[in-house]
Amino acid sequence: MNSIKSRLTLVSMIVLVIFMILTAIALERAVVKRALAAEEDRLQFLIYSLLAAVDRNRWGMSITISAERLFESRLMTRGSGLNAILYDQRREIIWRSRSIEESFPDIDALQPGDWQFRILQENSKPYFRLAFALQWPDVRDRLQRYDIVVWQDASRYFKRRDQFRQTLWTWLILTTALLLLVMYLVMMWSLYPLKMVGLEVRAIEDRHRDGFEGNYPKELAPLTENLNILLNREKLQRQRYRNAMDDLAHSLKTPLAVLKGFSDDKSFSAEEPRILREQVDRMDQIISYQLQKATNVSGGEIVKPVEVVSLIKKVISALQKVYCDKAVAVDLLLPESIQLRMDEGDFLEVIGNLLDNAFKYGKSQVRVSSRVTGNTGAMLQIEDNGKGLIESEINTILDRGTRLDQVHEGQGIGLAVVADIVKAYNIELSFGKSNLGGLKVLLEFQSV
Repeated sequence: MNSIKSRLTLVSMIVLVIFMILTAIALERAVVKRALAAEEDRLQFLIYSLLAAVDRNRWGMSITISAERLFESRLMTRGSGLNAILYDQRREIIWRSRSIEESFPDIDALQPGDWQFRILQENSKPYFRLAFALQWPDVRDRLQRYDIVVWQDASRYFKRRDQFRQTLWTWLILTTALLLLVMYLVMMWSLYPLKMVGLEVRAIEDRHRDGFEGNYPKELAPLTENLNILLNREKLQRQRYRNAMDDLAHSLKTPLAVLKGFSDDKSFSAEEPRILREQVDRMDQIISYQLQKATNVSGGEIVKPVEVVSLIKKVISALQKVYCDKAVAVDLLLPESIQLRMDEGDFLEVIGNLLDNAFKYGKSQVRVSSRVTGNTGAMLQIEDNGKGLIESEINTILDRGTRLDQVHEGQGIGLAVVADIVKAYNIELSFGKSNLGGLKVLLEFQSV
């Protein structure tokens, strides 16, 4: 039972079979009960017709039933299966229909006005028996007790009932089998997308596909879309590792060449130890940057949105302690509701580097603001009142890329990390001239 199809098939069969059986039993009982009620009503109506034909006997001390006033012809036909008997208070038969061919047992004692309906087996035949007790006045107006009993052959009823049961259960079995087949086909059709997911996973494992390409139902679409995001992220991550290793190897060539030159040179000047330390520091900086670049997480579409304002406040609070001697005034002009779908660590890395530069190169004022750029777009602005950058320097920052052999010692590492991260999240990064006189950094993203 490790198969979903097997589980659904078994459960569906059990539930459907139980439901159909219970339905058939309830239907059969309802039909049989209604048929018996109809038989009882029919016999009751016959007794009323017998009472309408009641007449006094010749002495007037008792009653009888006039054959001329009977409308039911079967009572006058022998062997018709419909019989009627009238008893007096001593349980003696004072009238019987001409249809009677055999004897019938006496009935139980009844109170006047009571009805008694029974299904009995008499003379090797099933019978419906309906008895009614009544009182009728004699010539002296004294009430005399009488019982009218009607016996009807129930063989045809039971034959029809058995035919009904046979028909009902035959159609039940056929209907159940048909429904099981339909349910199985529906289940196979419903589970087909899951089968396709498995086939596409195998194709991805065999390197025949890069992701899920099928048109899946809306219940599976979020799964396949997120799996595609994860696959793309994993592919990008592998590429980032390869690029990082290539960059690391390429970037370490120059410092290693310098160190190799020192190892070949037997004489050292006073300046060479400083150069050696600088090269070692640069190598350490390169390695730190490449580790940060290689482990950067992309795929912002599936991470939880971050509260932009609260995180910026934490960074500003920390930087004000670091640069307490500059007494930097910060204008935080952001709506509290602004959110960004981004990993919290990545966001802190980006905003921390940008604000650190603003505190470091600004004189005494930093401004953080935002504005709406579209239906769901927003732009985050970080400005300072420092010296800023000229246009050629801004173009150098934008055009430089992220290869470490182009990153100068002691500068650009933070911005290079920022550029890598925002690129992974499809965030537009640009620089400009601030109204405060310094540098303005723009981050354009889709707000949540």
